[in-house]
Amino acid sequence: MVDQELLQKAQAASSSIGAAELHGMVCGMAAANSEQFSIEEFVQLAGTEGLADQASVEEFVSATLDGLYAQDMSFAPLVADDEESLVTRLQDIADFSAGFLSGFGAAVGELATMDTLPQDVQEVLRDYASISSMDEQVEGGEEDESSFMELYEYVRVATVLSMTLMSDQVSRGDEPQ
Repeated sequence: MVDQELLQKAQAASSSIGAAELHGMVCGMAAANSEQFSIEEFVQLAGTEGLADQASVEEFVSATLDGLYAQDMSFAPLVADDEESLVTRLQDIADFSAGFLSGFGAAVGELATMDTLPQDVQEVLRDYASISSMDEQVEGGEEDESSFMELYEYVRVATVLSMTLMSDQVSRGDEPQ
């Protein structure tokens, strides 16, 4: 499930921000403004003390955007492999969602309020807020694994959908005011 090359790039880009959260931050910023990704704004959001050298950060951001924009819909949130515990994978989904919200909020900034965003994006943001604060108390049974896979797939598709809807809003000239 996890893209090992992307994971290595995330770990090289930051030793203090988890890979899932860092990935979510880039994806959130890109979803909010797919027309123009700002490395400077990303560095400002993550904090220079939380990031490694600029080349490592740029490599990670570039690889993340390549995956997010892939025409074959192969995008996947950077979440631990199935060999890891369910609790670890749930924490990664929660961290990705929190990072997405941070990145999205930073990219949209004061240009938009929740009600100026597309309705489906509003729903995704509310869902990600719930996911980011979920309780990881699970037993790891088959039902929990199935629920995790549904949640993982939702996050995967919702991230790409949010980017598409925000891009459509801008191309129609309905940029958030």
